[in-house]
Amino acid sequence: MKNHRFQLLVPELVKLSLGKDSLLDSERVGEVIAVLKEIYGGRELKSILCAYLAALEKFVVQTSMKIEHCGDLSGSSIEALRSHFEKALGKRLSVSVECSNDLIAGIRIFIADLVIENSIAGVLNAYKKSMGTK
Repeated sequence: MKNHRFQLLVPELVKLSLGKDSLLDSERVGEVIAVLKEIYGGRELKSILCAYLAALEKFVVQTSMKIEHCGDLSGSSIEALRSHFEKALGKRLSVSVECSNDLIAGIRIFIADLVIENSIAGVLNAYKKSMGTK
């Protein structure tokens, strides 16, 4: 982004896009875009919208937690995992849950580039790698 003003503005736009729960709020995003359309035009609008979109995508990736599991996973377990990782990372997380029969048993958690594997499949794959087999 060439314009230094946009570099300062975009993080503030992301903050304005968050709801009371500190997660992205689609209604607030729409309001931010509407205001930007009133203020900017042409190439300048396109540039700021592209920078804003990139910042929103980065925010979503960094605040999303995906839990893969095999079998039953209670709501209280999901909430306990969310709470634990929010405290550990110091930020609110939106959670998605997916059942994956590939795990055999256990869970796998994805948060941005962090992957936490606690499954039989993960143990077996690690064992295979240590043995030098595929």
